[in-house]
Amino acid sequence: MSDAWATHFTPAEQTEIIRSYRRLLCACNQFLDKSGRAELRKAFRFALEQHSDMRRRSGEPYILHPIAVALILVREIGLKDLHAVMAALLHDVLEDTDTEIDTLRKYFGDTVARLVEGLTKITRVQSSVDSAQAETFRKILLTMADDIRVALIKLADRLHNLRTLSGIKPDKQAKILAETEYIYVPIAHRLGLYTLRSQMEDIILKYRQPEVYAALEQKLQETARERERYIQRFIEPIERRIREEIAVRFKIESRVKAISSIYQKMQRQNVQFAQVYDIFAVRIILDSPPETEKADCWRVYSIVTSLYPPNLQRLRDWLSQPKSTGYEALHITVMGPEGKWVEVQIRSKRMHETAEYGLVAHWRYKAAQNGRHPGYDEALERWLARIRSLLENPEISTVELLSELHPDIAHEEVYVFTPKGDLKILPAGATALDFAYEIHSDIGRRAIAAKVNGRPVLLNYVLQNADQIEILTSERAEPTEEQLRFVKTGRARLKIREYLKQQRKQAIERGKAIFDWRLRHLGIYPSDPVIRELLWYLHIPNLEDFWYRLGTHQVDLARVQEFMRLKRLSQGTTPIVDQLSQQLGLLSGAPEVGHEDEPHTYASCCYPVPFDAIMGYVTAEGLIVHRTTCREIQRLLSLDSQKVRPLRWTPTPTKPFLAALLLEGEDRVGMLLDIVKVISLRKRKNIRSIRIEGQASYFQGIVELYVYNEPELRSLIHELSQVRGLIRIERYQAPLTP
Repeated sequence: MSDAWATHFTPAEQTEIIRSYRRLLCACNQFLDKSGRAELRKAFRFALEQHSDMRRRSGEPYILHPIAVALILVREIGLKDLHAVMAALLHDVLEDTDTEIDTLRKYFGDTVARLVEGLTKITRVQSSVDSAQAETFRKILLTMADDIRVALIKLADRLHNLRTLSGIKPDKQAKILAETEYIYVPIAHRLGLYTLRSQMEDIILKYRQPEVYAALEQKLQETARERERYIQRFIEPIERRIREEIAVRFKIESRVKAISSIYQKMQRQNVQFAQVYDIFAVRIILDSPPETEKADCWRVYSIVTSLYPPNLQRLRDWLSQPKSTGYEALHITVMGPEGKWVEVQIRSKRMHETAEYGLVAHWRYKAAQNGRHPGYDEALERWLARIRSLLENPEISTVELLSELHPDIAHEEVYVFTPKGDLKILPAGATALDFAYEIHSDIGRRAIAAKVNGRPVLLNYVLQNADQIEILTSERAEPTEEQLRFVKTGRARLKIREYLKQQRKQAIERGKAIFDWRLRHLGIYPSDPVIRELLWYLHIPNLEDFWYRLGTHQVDLARVQEFMRLKRLSQGTTPIVDQLSQQLGLLSGAPEVGHEDEPHTYASCCYPVPFDAIMGYVTAEGLIVHRTTCREIQRLLSLDSQKVRPLRWTPTPTKPFLAALLLEGEDRVGMLLDIVKVISLRKRKNIRSIRIEGQASYFQGIVELYVYNEPELRSLIHELSQVRGLIRIERYQAPLTP
């Protein structure tokens, strides 16, 4: 290959390219021999020539991107595999150049060609039915089942794209961030790549809430010196005792919690930065042989707890039962000097490798056995087996697949037992009904209750570690919509929805028969324009739902007769549905929306009001309007960005909009009266509902009220902030449900 590529770059760029490649080569030296280095050089030069005339949006040479991806793969993901590194260097050549797969196969062999082709298939997602993002997710899962290296390269590619996000337009940034949060972060977590996951979450926070990120970063810097002095005081006696009592080499290090993790804990527990006690943790890493490593960890545990009082409620024993990612360690929180709680993690060097690199660490510790690829691990295979049935289901759309699988990926796990003592592993938060479907779909369908450790419980009982569960069934039982609200596993939701879908289909057929039998004598036919007004009058979104409600006897036929009486009285005047359209104040100005006949609703999860920044999600029933900060629209953006539209309000909305405020504070006598006085008397706003819950001397409540626009709501929040004892007042946002 020639050096013609050099003519495309300035001398400074040539220097940077060579320097970047040498960093990669240096990182690979520990696992490459002479022939391996020659193969890597050949892949680098091929990628360099193919991308020589390409540049990124930032203006830098494109070749720096695949080099950076390969370096992340080796240094940060810990994958020491020549074929994977070569594929990372070549991962964009099929997509962005004229290179054919046969050329890659000829120059670099079948393995590298197959990896690059797998990556390209993930990138070249096109579907007329499903969203590109959801189809990407399906492709990643399928390629993981075939070769985990493809998913690892894709994660490295995404991390580098996040690190270079500043040169991208804001709307494109929003899509990438939402996609990363909903697809790539859970996969990184499931593979045990916690550092990678934390970096992704930090970048997401940095772009979405830059002020919050900067403030927390500054606080960490301000407390760094004091924190280092404290850690040194804490570990000195531990180091001394280990040297005296255990004949094993060791090291003690500390790690600071990721900024995104600190912020999530502050939000979850409603505390300030100074109240997050586990901002740092101490790790004790023992260089013990495999046969004594667990015993050595427990001996160190004994030393630590003899020096500092432990909080036994926070003991985490992942030695006896490792996480499904392969993570093994002892975690204990102890009371250190000055009455500060400190988390201590105890593990061997081998366990530390697994903790840092997740399932990838098994590439180092497991040789190929019985013809299996060394990258496979029993835990990974067990997880893939749980989702394989969903992946192979031809009736489930890819968007539904992503929604179903996401909780299985993102959550930690709970270990429970059948009556016979067989171990079952489910996501944390799974219920007795999830367990029933895990045993068999027919048991889940017929489940009516359960016995946990011999005690009767409802099906929505949340499983705890070491529970022994027996499912009680009845032939007369059947799945319900209510069950979808509490099950957690994709398998359970899928089976319930399959059953409900079949029941709905039968109900629709019955409804059509009732329509023909009972309504046609009133002069109502399916093709009649009056149907549209009837559906509006009954608050039913579409004709199919009308048939379903007829088939399940949810439609009051007397109301249909009343509608026809009103219709006859209004002959020659404005149709009822058109009167409604005139009152809605439809959105306009955005090129995608604004048609007078486009139905829309305002999302009850985030309560948008004029002049919030808003987006719309297109459904079969019409447009659903969300605030752009709504967690649900961010989830939908990651699932199917093609159905999300930018919107803006009409200049002069003329009707009040429903808004909601979350209030928290002191549960004192007269608090509710003071709140109502501000809203109803001082600000003269109509209250729709108030929901208050008190615990000890603290209360939390949600107030629904009507306002004309966002400035009015902001003014109301300011007035409420003057009420004595109110410590939190903010726009209500419903929690994200699976």
